[in-house]
Amino acid sequence: MKAIFEMRVVVINTNFILIWFVLFVCIIIPAINSRNLNILRNSRKKKGEKRMLPAQLLKEFIGKVCTITLLNSSFGVCGRIEAAEENWIKVDEKGKIRLLNGDMITDIKIMPEKYQK
Repeated sequence: MKAIFEMRVVVINTNFILIWFVLFVCIIIPAINSRNLNILRNSRKKKGEKRMLPAQLLKEFIGKVCTITLLNSSFGVCGRIEAAEENWIKVDEKGKIRLLNGDMITDIKIMPEKYQK
């Protein structure tokens, strides 16, 4: 009888751990990421500062195929940078034009020469 009771305790603990894992992955991690993003946005608004993209540095990237990583996405945007004005970047991505907000950009990389055609 004692062995059956011990098996039930293990099953309950396994289910308990499984429920907490699913809760953590599906609810807590996205909530933390969303909270961090909101904190970043609000801190800029409270200070009254508007972060501008450095125009001199962006002139090097205009006309080249680049990969642009955004703050809230795991994949970047890959395309030719057409123009950069104020806080926006115009990217030609396989024939489709996209406008990217400079506040959301974390990284810009120039692709190797074989992709520049």
